[in-house]
Amino acid sequence: MAVVSGIREVRGLVELSLDGVAWLRVRKKHFAMRPLAEGEAVDPEAYVDSLAAVQAADCYEAALTMLDRAAHSGGDLQAKLARAGYVSPAAEAAVARLRENRLIDDRRFAERIAQSQQAKPVGAYAVRRKMRARRLSEEDIDAAMEGFDDEQQRVACRAAADKLWRKYSELPAREGRAKLSQALARRGFGWDAIRSVVEEIATDIEEWE
Repeated sequence: MAVVSGIREVRGLVELSLDGVAWLRVRKKHFAMRPLAEGEAVDPEAYVDSLAAVQAADCYEAALTMLDRAAHSGGDLQAKLARAGYVSPAAEAAVARLRENRLIDDRRFAERIAQSQQAKPVGAYAVRRKMRARRLSEEDIDAAMEGFDDEQQRVACRAAADKLWRKYSELPAREGRAKLSQALARRGFGWDAIRSVVEEIATDIEEWE
């Protein structure tokens, strides 16, 4: 058992602390159904389960509303639902139900992100970071990234370099090549593609050879 040490309302959410440590954020509506008082002893796991029971229907509707506004991965949705004051079991159940109803598909979502980036001058590492930020699994990311092979990355890297090299063309050769290489690395390209492309650019700029 733990003791409720703080109850604070913030923008329609109730923030709860147990034994002096921040613990849970829950929607005010649902807290009113399962109220606690400061100084009250509580079983944290049992309390969360009781909240999940009263939140289930609202949580699923909230998830559907989020999907209406934009595409999300399952992990994205769970995080957004948690920020909105739904407890983990309720959020997990809502996402599981959406998967069963085929309203979300992380593999397909990852593939859409990859396809949208494939024609752009962007590196594979940057695309992977973008997918991880959307809480996609490494398995789904790997499957979606199959089109980002060495040749695709060399072409994309050259396209990025063509837009960047003029910023550094007046610099001494060593410094200019280094600056261009660093700029391409920040855009998520691997060093093999960068070395190949910087050598190509250097051939075009006699002062860099």
